[in-house]
Amino acid sequence: MDEKALSTLTPEQTSVIPAIVQQMMGPLVEAMAKLLENNTAALQQLSAAQQVQNDRLEALERQIRLNTPVTRQQVRYLSAAMKEHTLELLDKSSISDPKAVRKLAGIIKKDVLADYGITTLEEIPKHEYNVAMHNIKTWNNMRIVREVVKEARKREEEAAEAALADAEPATG
Repeated sequence: MDEKALSTLTPEQTSVIPAIVQQMMGPLVEAMAKLLENNTAALQQLSAAQQVQNDRLEALERQIRLNTPVTRQQVRYLSAAMKEHTLELLDKSSISDPKAVRKLAGIIKKDVLADYGITTLEEIPKHEYNVAMHNIKTWNNMRIVREVVKEARKREEEAAEAALADAEPATG
């Protein structure tokens, strides 16, 4: 029956059908295109907001990492490593003077703290613990070591002279 209805249409009427379909469907297609355009814009805004949030979280995590100091135990390990390295350096020159050990350990500590721009070992960021430990174990300033050794030997000589001077009147 439909075939008969279409066949009864004149060619002018048949040419008008696409225009009618376009007129009816045009607003619908335009509305769908506008909807897709709005959705794309909304997704781009969400993506930009997500990126800002990710950047902020990353900055916050970095700040937390930088502000988390080493533990007390790690401070003890750092101090022990300084003393151990000091003893190794002074042992090469056969020096065991406690004052020389304290002085050289203090110099090593000062150099490590200067690397971080801080004043105490407790302020070293926790994530930098291994780097600080490496810096301590590889610290090597021979000019300073020679100066400390020279001062220690001078103290030893002065102590020996004083002991000799104290012993001479007793025999004389």
